[in-house]
Amino acid sequence: MSLIILFVVSYIGYRLFELVHFPASRIVGPIFAVTLIQAFGFSTEVPSLFKMGFSVVFGVYLGLRFDKDAQKQLLKAIVPAVVLSVSYVFITILYGSILTAVSHMDQNTAFLAVIPGGVAEAGVLAVSFNANLAQVSSFQLIRYLSIVLIMPLLSKFIIVPLINRHKSAENEVQEIKNEHPERGTHLELEPKDNRSLYSSIWFLVVGSLGSFLFYQIHFPAALLLGATVFIALLQTLSPVAFKLPNVRYYEWAQIGMGAVIGTSFTKESFMQMRTLIWPMLMMTVLIVTTSIILGFIFSKIFRMDYITGLMSVLPGGISTMIILAEDLDADIVTISTLQLARLITAVAFIPILYQWLL
Repeated sequence: MSLIILFVVSYIGYRLFELVHFPASRIVGPIFAVTLIQAFGFSTEVPSLFKMGFSVVFGVYLGLRFDKDAQKQLLKAIVPAVVLSVSYVFITILYGSILTAVSHMDQNTAFLAVIPGGVAEAGVLAVSFNANLAQVSSFQLIRYLSIVLIMPLLSKFIIVPLINRHKSAENEVQEIKNEHPERGTHLELEPKDNRSLYSSIWFLVVGSLGSFLFYQIHFPAALLLGATVFIALLQTLSPVAFKLPNVRYYEWAQIGMGAVIGTSFTKESFMQMRTLIWPMLMMTVLIVTTSIILGFIFSKIFRMDYITGLMSVLPGGISTMIILAEDLDADIVTISTLQLARLITAVAFIPILYQWLL
């Protein structure tokens, strides 16, 4: 019954956010709705099978985007990925030092609180380094919530209009309208023919196998990336290109993932946030501001459009950034590559560096 209530609330949250045309409403709406009921004491846990299923579906749809043209684009993202990794190493050291100075947190906890990973990854690292798990999780949660709620609005209603206004000063209005269909790395979700169900089951099986193997070797974001890699390989080896399955599967996976993320905001985590509200707000502003500047730098140096640059560097999670990228018509292949580089940097390179520094 709790699970049914959870998904009903998630769907209602999606529909309400959809009514006001909120960006990425299928994931942000459920997050907001579930977080709200969690704050009032409602608590339930989504079974692991659901979490795995949602991640595999995301991986399948992402993997199918890596066609021959996208693979050529992928090679261009290697240099930006290396630059991003190095940048985040220095940013994390800087912000960790600042947080240690302005709060009563120990050094391990402060550094892991600002690491550019996810809530789950940061939690595992906090246990390994004997840091304060509640404080690390609280910082990661408030940063994530700020990104998924603030950045879509900031991008859609402020950044994109400013970019379009700048373009209109140099080009005709019709030229601006024609830019989006020419974008080769953004593929529309299309319903397939009458073999759609058979193809979807086949993709799900292959994606699940990839997720399982990546999970066994403890790869970062194993469920999502395992399915992505295996489906991308399947498409690479196939003599014909696959079409994406029916869009409904992906939409429901987004709503489900929003529900899963929302359940991570418990009443206890809100109590922890209250004791560190000012350091949290300060670090959130710093991280968002840094991301906006870094996105601008990347877009100029590596000749991306600004929204692609911004979505590539935001520490908000691969799945969430992919959904936002679709809503804002950004380059999904580049964003996925750079987000993977960010995640691997957070869970592999930075912890190794910490063992030497701390």
